[in-house]
Amino acid sequence: MKLTLASTSKYKRNILDRVMLKHDSIKPLCDEISDKQDPYEYCMDIAKQKILSIENEIKEGIIIALDCIVLINNKVCEKPASLQEAKENLKLCSNNSSKVVTGIAIKNQETNELVLDYQESTVYFKTIIDEDIDFYLSHEEDILESAGFIIENVASNFIDHIDGSFYNVLGVPVEKIYTILNKMDIYLKDLN
Repeated sequence: MKLTLASTSKYKRNILDRVMLKHDSIKPLCDEISDKQDPYEYCMDIAKQKILSIENEIKEGIIIALDCIVLINNKVCEKPASLQEAKENLKLCSNNSSKVVTGIAIKNQETNELVLDYQESTVYFKTIIDEDIDFYLSHEEDILESAGFIIENVASNFIDHIDGSFYNVLGVPVEKIYTILNKMDIYLKDLN
């Protein structure tokens, strides 16, 4: 069965490759705007929009779409628009916790079944001094491509611990994706 990721993110693609979820990818054609006020419904709605924007181009198989947000003090942080916004988000994280929520939409094109779900992880941060935030921002070339922080690089130094899925913090909750695929009666052996 063919798996298509509604994203061209090299990070998301790399993670799916590492866990042997063989896939193709296509760029979604939506504005990623939702009127949903609840952050969980919001990111699931964006993920659904990504699928709806490309479903006519994908005739068979499974489409997966993801949308990741970070909640800091109940403030939704998405991809920062500037380095200054990225710095403000990291300052909010210092000696605090943040929730990483990934909206998941998976659609089986053969059966037309659409599953919406989310995964949540909590990241606990140490105190981060301003100089280390500046250092991080000057050494993380893709900081404006991520909601809040890129945990697998320099930002890992700032983490005290994580409750929940590490892969979810990376924006690709593979455990939940695999569980949903299994409920659709799809397993690793079925992906080509």
